[in-house]
Amino acid sequence: MVLVFSMQLDRGKYFGSLLMVGFGVFAFYRWHQTQLLFFLLLVLRDFAAGYFFLRRSPALVKSTLRTNLLAYISASMPLFYFSSIEASRTVLFVSDILAIIGFLLVSLATIELGASIGISPAKRRLVSTGIYRWIKHPMYAGYVISEFGMTLVNPLNLFLFFISLSLYCLRARAELKILSSSPPD
Repeated sequence: MVLVFSMQLDRGKYFGSLLMVGFGVFAFYRWHQTQLLFFLLLVLRDFAAGYFFLRRSPALVKSTLRTNLLAYISASMPLFYFSSIEASRTVLFVSDILAIIGFLLVSLATIELGASIGISPAKRRLVSTGIYRWIKHPMYAGYVISEFGMTLVNPLNLFLFFISLSLYCLRARAELKILSSSPPD
């Protein structure tokens, strides 16, 4: 039964891949507009995720429509951070360092997930090696670190940061629920 289940066609991977490439194009526009390293690293994240989406395995258990919508909103949140309002060079430097550290975690998590990657929580394969051996949700941790740097360059970003943080918590809880469930018969 599991074999039949895992051979289902996953059309969502094409949608996810196109969406991530679209996010990458918009992130490139934001980088061109602001010249903030955060948005340039977001371009790389989105294009890498778009590639891994094409290689992803079908899900054994998928999340609800509500959870899917929250996940897609959460994935787009970094694109809407405000640019710097007269931040000092030191603040911009610290923001860049946080972006590098955060996106390094995201990159390691993306590579480790490989064919198990997805925007919305789904059960494909439990990954517990690499960075996942030490951090339960390294991708979300990386986003939080890099997005915190954006709150330094513009205090208006605090509002977006807390919304984003709340959505990551909801996604993490949904992932744990789905990963602990068993596939339908």
